[in-house]
Amino acid sequence: MSDVPVPPAAEVPAEDPRVQELRLYAAQLERYAEEFGALFHRYKMQEAELEAATLAVVNAFVVALGAHDAYTRDHTQRVQRSALMIARTLGWSDTQLEEVRLGAVLHDIGKTSISDTVLCKPGRLSDTEYRNIQRHPVIGAHMISGFPALTSARPYVLYHHERFDGTGYPEGLRGHDIPIQGRLLAVADAVDAMLTLRPYRPPLRLEQVLRELHAGSGTQFDPQLVEAFLLSGALDLYDLAHTPDTPDEPGD
Repeated sequence: MSDVPVPPAAEVPAEDPRVQELRLYAAQLERYAEEFGALFHRYKMQEAELEAATLAVVNAFVVALGAHDAYTRDHTQRVQRSALMIARTLGWSDTQLEEVRLGAVLHDIGKTSISDTVLCKPGRLSDTEYRNIQRHPVIGAHMISGFPALTSARPYVLYHHERFDGTGYPEGLRGHDIPIQGRLLAVADAVDAMLTLRPYRPPLRLEQVLRELHAGSGTQFDPQLVEAFLLSGALDLYDLAHTPDTPDEPGD
């Protein structure tokens, strides 16, 4: 039997170096994806822990405020609801609404450092007492400054007593130099003060409040924010049908 010649084995062509490089890149990307997934999971865990810690801090501030002055505690809750309605009317994002929620509930936190005999005084404040009250935005901003998660609340805390004409406090800012957070809260804050019982006067009537808003538009308040408040329906938060008759005096 004659030997049948065996053909030589076909050579396997070498893999294109570019393909090898792509395989290496793919393997690296897969490792990066795994590492990113692990990092993202840790980040979300830390984010949840930070959110819980922030909530605990806010609750502690609110409890301290309520223990110090029940009126201010209830006032901040009403102002928060009103401010959220204004912000929604302006079309603010969900993130901005969360900042409103936080800033509004903390806006008067500086009042925990003010004597309750001053806060609840039934008569007119002395000049010294009024200057003491005027310190609360700066004190409040300082109180939350040590908590990075509360940074977004700062303009609400610090600027809600600025006036559009520049005669407010603590910095005497004017017009659009006042951060919009402060301009928004100024309206909600003032309206609540006018429509609720204070130690030195009963609530104002709706007609008086509307007069004050229109008179203060462009002086005390940003006209755009007055309009947004009136469109927001925030007045429905108040039991206006049971507001007693009061003399025609401006609210504070």
